[in-house]
Amino acid sequence: MSPDEIRETHARLGNLIFDLNTPEDEARIAEKTFDELSPAAFQAALANFREGTPKLARLTGDLFNGIQALGRPPTPELAAIAAKLSKGLATLHGPEGMRTTFENPEEFEEVAEDEADVPSTGETTGLPSPSQGLTRLTSFEPTNSRKFVDLADEYAQFFGSMEYKSGSAKATVMKYARIAMSNKHRYEAVGGPLGIPWWFIAGVHLLESSYNFGTHLHNGDSLNARTHRVPAGRPAATPASGSLPYTWEESARDALTGEKLNGLTDWTLSRALYRWEAYNGFGYRSRKIPTPYLWSFSNIYSSGKFVGDGVFSATAVSKQIGAATLLKALIELDAAENVQTERVVEGEGDAADSDAADIADVAAGTSPNIDGQVSSNINFKSYFETHAPDVTHFEWHEFLVKGGAHSIAHDPAFGLNTDPPEIKWANVLPLARVLQKVRERIGHPVVLTSVYRSPAYNAAIPGSATNSQHVQFKAADFKVSGWGTPVDWHGVVRELRDQGLFSGGIGRYNTFVHVDVRGQNADW
Repeated sequence: MSPDEIRETHARLGNLIFDLNTPEDEARIAEKTFDELSPAAFQAALANFREGTPKLARLTGDLFNGIQALGRPPTPELAAIAAKLSKGLATLHGPEGMRTTFENPEEFEEVAEDEADVPSTGETTGLPSPSQGLTRLTSFEPTNSRKFVDLADEYAQFFGSMEYKSGSAKATVMKYARIAMSNKHRYEAVGGPLGIPWWFIAGVHLLESSYNFGTHLHNGDSLNARTHRVPAGRPAATPASGSLPYTWEESARDALTGEKLNGLTDWTLSRALYRWEAYNGFGYRSRKIPTPYLWSFSNIYSSGKFVGDGVFSATAVSKQIGAATLLKALIELDAAENVQTERVVEGEGDAADSDAADIADVAAGTSPNIDGQVSSNINFKSYFETHAPDVTHFEWHEFLVKGGAHSIAHDPAFGLNTDPPEIKWANVLPLARVLQKVRERIGHPVVLTSVYRSPAYNAAIPGSATNSQHVQFKAADFKVSGWGTPVDWHGVVRELRDQGLFSGGIGRYNTFVHVDVRGQNADW
């Protein structure tokens, strides 16, 4: 994406934000992207493929997810901006994208036959578990075969011996793993009915188009037309049915069913790696090179790459992350069904406390906060207003809300909460500024449902962690009125943390989101 195109897109986003005819929800989507697409910073980020693509991939994904959340077709202007960003991401991806390695048309059918010949283990679609107790390898020469029975142990051995190529490589892989997790809901929506795990689709999406939701999952061609690079083994441009422009979901279903991946029940580690490699082709094996489609950014792959369909260069080095390396990061982040990156649990008490809160009156302005009261603590009022004049979207008393369980007569925690002691007041200031930015990004009322918890109140909530950040006056649970779901709210907070606004914990629950400023990142 050229500097001129960046400036043009940035200007169009600005126009969309301030156009009085723009629907409020579209202006909010545009503003979120506008804030990050400042020409100077973004131009610097695009200095090379490795540095520029993660940011553009995340921005483009956020924009497409926002459009999808509208529940209606976007206005032509917003659609044009999305198309421009998608084209920019495709331009970045193009020179470095993996090329098909199929050497003969029989290969596709051989893989399909092999799938049918090997019995399923019956494993389901959760993240696979690496094999234990394997001897770690120090050299990696792949077997020249396309049969799973010949390759299963090799996949397990390679994966068990894999390390990130370097510290900077690991940091890059982790960025992409988090992008995959932020798009998990879309991958699950496609993969669930087909029996294909979300993380497998994420790997294909990364390799084929750098997470571009404006392109076909088959090969990264634009969704505005059928694929012009026909997938191997398929006789015509695809999808063969449907109308233009395709949705990403329509195309993804066609790509996955075209590869005959639907309905398969064996998603163990070796099977998943075999299917990823088959998606791209086995052409590296005859050259004794571990395929970068799986192993790029790890110690297993060093050089050699197909630079065009069927065109190989022994000296070219892939700048894309391999699917197996991505999977390693996802497993390390423990991105299973609960999307946990570290098992720091604030306790079921958080859920019980916050779920009791009804935010309707607060959002409507008929109640000051969820406990219906304003604290009489004028000393805290003076302190907060003096030290946090920049926090304009919240009143001082909202940070003294007592929590849902405090107000329920039959609850064990009834009446046990207090205002925080003065020695802890300074702890809430960084938290208040994080919540101020969350409110600015979301553009709708953010209602605090639990902030400070006295030790007695915290202990009375079943399952609460004794070291809860709420006790330190460093945590808040919140809900949003009139926009999104906890998945959306969590995404906003996660994005702000990724941008360096704060270090702390983020917890996503069924009806609310927890955020704290503990000083180190944790997710659950």
